[in-house]
Amino acid sequence: MKRPIYDLTWPGIAIFAASMCLCAVGLLCIIAVEGEAGDAAQKQVVFVIVSLVAGAAVLTAGYQRLGRFAYALFGVGLFLLVLMVVARVKGGLPMIRPINGTYRWISLPGFSVQPSEIMKVVFIIGLAWYLRHKEDVRRFKTLIGPFVLTVVPVMLVLLQPDLGTALLLMPVLFVMLFAAGARLRHFAVVALLAACCLPLFWSRMEDYQKERIAGLVLQYDSVRHRVEKSPDNWKWLCSESSANRWERGAGYQLIGSLGALGNGGWAGQGWGNGAYVRHAVLLPARENDFIFAIIGEQWGFVGCLCLLGCYVVIVVAGLEIAAHTDDPFGRLLAVGVVALLGTQMLINVGMTLGLTPITGMNLPFVSSGGSSLIANFALIALLINVSQDRPFLLARKPFENPEPDYAGVR
Repeated sequence: MKRPIYDLTWPGIAIFAASMCLCAVGLLCIIAVEGEAGDAAQKQVVFVIVSLVAGAAVLTAGYQRLGRFAYALFGVGLFLLVLMVVARVKGGLPMIRPINGTYRWISLPGFSVQPSEIMKVVFIIGLAWYLRHKEDVRRFKTLIGPFVLTVVPVMLVLLQPDLGTALLLMPVLFVMLFAAGARLRHFAVVALLAACCLPLFWSRMEDYQKERIAGLVLQYDSVRHRVEKSPDNWKWLCSESSANRWERGAGYQLIGSLGALGNGGWAGQGWGNGAYVRHAVLLPARENDFIFAIIGEQWGFVGCLCLLGCYVVIVVAGLEIAAHTDDPFGRLLAVGVVALLGTQMLINVGMTLGLTPITGMNLPFVSSGGSSLIANFALIALLINVSQDRPFLLARKPFENPEPDYAGVR
């Protein structure tokens, strides 16, 4: 018997509650940064309402029904990404104009849509539908299909360019393949092939993207001094000028982020307080990509731990859902959602701490923005819907007894 839509199940309630807590923290940060009358705060409230409606629509449709249209939905996502690439080649299309030199948004009356966020949702649905027969992925040649489904959108996203989303899809693929039963030795072969392709990817990347990746080592004074001293030995990584202007250029946001976190200390400066909260020039994109640093300045280390605890709740509840569903498609869908949200959180927090490249990756449910929030609520709606379709009774079926063990009986 199928549960009603409003019956979220206990894992579903935990996921929904944690997501709303994250949204509340993000809204408080946006209000602290821009004030209650700010356009960003008002828009974020509207985005939360629209996201809840989108999540309810996904729950109503059901993941199994969406699975039947998995490839069609995936095709729509690819079509939108192709439009972004065409717009870049032509220098723009109607409703598609560059923002900061990138083509990532479709401008519609009153709001903008980011196709890469749509691709996150349809990618998981399409890949889970393809992998739902576990025995298929135990042969190496059957891994070609999943990799094609991944590499094509990754390349299209890189051409926008959008390094963050491109980096996000590959870990999700590996996690879902592992959950589907792929052999570990196949992962080793694939990892070796990926390593061989790294020089090609590096050569096709934009200069500012290379600077962001190089920033992982340029944040250390000793490395910058070595580059300045022997620029020819380091030209494969960055130029001497990049090292000289790193603190004022590619490293400016990272320095501000670390400064905000350090200013917060253990308990923080309090809501709305702190130099980085009040002055945008100290930390650009503080309400979006670097909102975790603002959380750290206001509520300190303790507040950051509480925030990360909300993500732990979502991940643990999602894995519990995946472990107790009998449907292979639902299990893979749950694993994919958990992998994507968890990886995105780790990339954003790592970016804020200087552990991962600055890629423009926002913090799920917390950063400002409409497309990302709607996509995230659609993802947790899929996760909750999987939990609704699992059996009411997870113990042994009534009157079902284990087979007697006659081993050793003479």
